[in-house]
Amino acid sequence: MIKDSIQQNENITPNSRQLEVLKEHFPSCFKADGSFDMERLKAEIAGTTNVVQEGYELKFLGKSYAKLLASTETTTVIQPNEAHNSLPENASSENIYISGDNLDGLKHLLKSYNGAIKCIYIDPPYNTGSDGFVYADNFNYTKETLQEKLSVSEDEAERILDLTKRGSASHSAWLMFMYSRLLLAKDLLSNDGVIFISIDNNEQANLRLICDEVFGEENFIENFLWTKTSTPPSLSTKSRKTSEYVLCYERYRNDYKYNGDVLSGGDQPLLNSGNSIRTLIFPKDKIRFNKSKFPDGKYLPQQPDRVSLKNEITIKDGIPDQDVILEGPFKWDEDNLKSEIDLGTTFIIKSEIFSIRFLSTKEGFKRPKNYISEMIITPAINKESNGVGTNENASTEIEELFGSRVFDFTKPTTLIGYLLNFVVQEEDIICDFFSGSATTAHSVFNLNAADEGKRKFISVQLPELLSPEIDSQRAAYEFLKENNLPTTLDYIGIERIKRAAVKIKEEHPDKEMDLGFKHYILQEPNQNTLDKLDSFDKASLLADTTIMEEFGKPTILATWLNADGYGLTVQAEAIDLAGYTAYYCQKHLYLIDPGFTLESMKALLSKYDAEGHFNPENMVLFGYSFPDWSINEMIEKNLRILNDGEKNLKINFTVRY
Repeated sequence: MIKDSIQQNENITPNSRQLEVLKEHFPSCFKADGSFDMERLKAEIAGTTNVVQEGYELKFLGKSYAKLLASTETTTVIQPNEAHNSLPENASSENIYISGDNLDGLKHLLKSYNGAIKCIYIDPPYNTGSDGFVYADNFNYTKETLQEKLSVSEDEAERILDLTKRGSASHSAWLMFMYSRLLLAKDLLSNDGVIFISIDNNEQANLRLICDEVFGEENFIENFLWTKTSTPPSLSTKSRKTSEYVLCYERYRNDYKYNGDVLSGGDQPLLNSGNSIRTLIFPKDKIRFNKSKFPDGKYLPQQPDRVSLKNEITIKDGIPDQDVILEGPFKWDEDNLKSEIDLGTTFIIKSEIFSIRFLSTKEGFKRPKNYISEMIITPAINKESNGVGTNENASTEIEELFGSRVFDFTKPTTLIGYLLNFVVQEEDIICDFFSGSATTAHSVFNLNAADEGKRKFISVQLPELLSPEIDSQRAAYEFLKENNLPTTLDYIGIERIKRAAVKIKEEHPDKEMDLGFKHYILQEPNQNTLDKLDSFDKASLLADTTIMEEFGKPTILATWLNADGYGLTVQAEAIDLAGYTAYYCQKHLYLIDPGFTLESMKALLSKYDAEGHFNPENMVLFGYSFPDWSINEMIEKNLRILNDGEKNLKINFTVRY
């Protein structure tokens, strides 16, 4: 819990995360006193990699501070929105919306979703000077603490604090903000996972450099260019800005082929320059010739260009009299050719140089171009799009759902859907930790509606307080106020998801889809609670029930379940132990309330003995409810009896604060 995290953070350094990875995989490189031996590591990897002494990296003020923030434990707790989560459409939903700082959100998600996210899409602040980005945090480090933890000079510590305390929109502040979050995001991705990041010219070059460092330069895939508007402003005297970028990195680069535009059924080239020269035999009933280019007659073996005709054929009305043997740099070998023919693929030769093309009946995709152009020039309400839209289309989507433009600079669902379709399969998890107006969540709904998939989203959004005094926030503020909703940015996203769900259900009444979501709020304990945690006396023999009440039992359970790897969509089962309620989930049994007695212990032992399926391997106590060590000793004593018994159980006992 919170006190445990605070104590753990006291010993955290900027390289703590990296050292943990090294300890896991290279334990022999650490000496008895915990010091790291670089020479041992070099010996371990000798012969497998080229160790170089020079390199290139982006350095900026606050880089070590960003690493420190990524290494510390969050002191927030996960509070479930019980009224929302208990609604029929949400009770069994596997979609998740988190209201809170995304740095804390990522740290919580890593407890249960490490390596489980197939795709991350984020649209972070662009640092344009007018997009509202100002770096600010509440970690309250002193100058002396930073000097010690970061091994920096007094001057550098002061400059870092200047960025964090006063708020800054400098390049260094933006990089510090993004770097810590990307370090955490990488660990969320599955081994075949992909991240897409929208960005403009202001920070694109810097973002590319820090992504090269975080994800590895070898895992860079593409810098896609997206046409964001069909009506660019003419304010600049140099160029009209019509495009933005989408950086794409994989966790580990692989051979998986991305899905771009759907094959339209038109013919596609079979030639591929650079391939090995192959000889293929095309059945005469599967190949046709362009009549205007191939008049009726006999055709001898020849090589007019890259493709050679290897046998003599006679063509009449575009149809050959026998199988056609061609040699050239083809994409397929003979086995691929036979497989395609079995699927109904046919072939056509349009020109005299025998450049053969294929027509496939199966659904397929072209590889995406690095230039994602918009297909719709004029946005129109209720007009179905068949391509990647622009900002104008995004505004139309918002107006259709809300009745007014309550959010500026959002992305169109067609763009997000297009990117997700590159790699996302029907049951994958997609994460967006700069959720904004929840375009990504809406896009996931759209994809599932199209193919009845079971993709799931995790959205995280800072509950930024909106103001009617700020022009760009006024419409959102007034909408939330009129609808009796909290006037924070996260509720725009929450409301969009609800409205998108209603719209999709109306359009697809017969389809069974998960159109709900679980909602959680990340709460930082108030100072009164922190004071109680700090002054709690284990020897007082009095349970401090006020601490439990201030957190709330649902919050404690949700935080613990996630911390123990069960995620945010599971529910613990209430177990009655002689009048005491414990909470059970797979390998864990949680004791949160005070009042656990010897009779409760006997009931628990009986349950272990009588019910074969009941076998939690970990018992966790909420320390503030159990200050009397005699209770803890009684539990430990009986667990030792269980562990030494015939069942040979191994039950771990933990007290959390």
